[in-house]
Amino acid sequence: MKSCKKCGAELADEAVICPSCDETQSLNNNKSCFNNNFFSMPYLSVEKPEESKNKNKTEIKNDTISENKDNNKKISEKNNKQNSEDKLTDPLERAFAKRDKRNKIIRIISLIIICVIIISTGIYFIFRSSGYHRTLDKYIDGRTSSSGTNYLSIVPEIYLINAESLYNMKRPDIKSNTNGYLEYVEEQYKSDFGNNLKFSYKITSERTVDDANSIKTLEDSIYSTYSTDLDISEIAYVTIRLTTKGSITQSTESKTLTFYKYDNDWYSMDAMEIVSFACENAGYNVW
Repeated sequence: MKSCKKCGAELADEAVICPSCDETQSLNNNKSCFNNNFFSMPYLSVEKPEESKNKNKTEIKNDTISENKDNNKKISEKNNKQNSEDKLTDPLERAFAKRDKRNKIIRIISLIIICVIIISTGIYFIFRSSGYHRTLDKYIDGRTSSSGTNYLSIVPEIYLINAESLYNMKRPDIKSNTNGYLEYVEEQYKSDFGNNLKFSYKITSERTVDDANSIKTLEDSIYSTYSTDLDISEIAYVTIRLTTKGSITQSTESKTLTFYKYDNDWYSMDAMEIVSFACENAGYNVW
């Protein structure tokens, strides 16, 4: 039992208000009617679970590692750049770099020169093979090798057909007679210049004409002499300095050759004259 602190009336130990004076009584700290654990709310605890603490520690550790990697990368790049700059400041390294650059430029220039030479050579041979120069080469080669084959290749086919009828010969006979005449000429040269004959030439002047009068004059001459009707489109008069060299002596002479374009090919008027002369005088010892 306890007494009211105001009126002194006896009260039960659990009484909160005095029934006599309505005075509120003090509670017993040792025997409270309320359960101290009644308002315990562990789910509102301000302390973090152990798992959350560990997670935060891991994240902090990963961030630190990543930051260290970035710093190391920047330091490495800076060191590499510094090393490169240091190399360039080295006189020996600068000399090597300058030499390599010079060699590279030399290689590029050499490649350009080679390409120019190849292109120029190709253009030159295309020009020669498409014009009368190829026919001129065959004319000189035929004289050097005493080859009737070369000479028959630089006269028109229609002329050879007419020659078979005109001289009553077959094609092998025409070729054989031409070979015989060229061999006879070769022997004459050998007697004057010695063995190991070589012929070379250089063009000193050339002139092409395509006017109707000049073409008509040549066409009439070919028809009257060789009974061959040709439709010529262009004529070339070429003067060469022909050098004949043997084991004994050598000489140079100037010679003008005539070439004509017929049916898109170039032919030699001089080769036609030699083939005709060989066929007309075969077997008569006129050579």
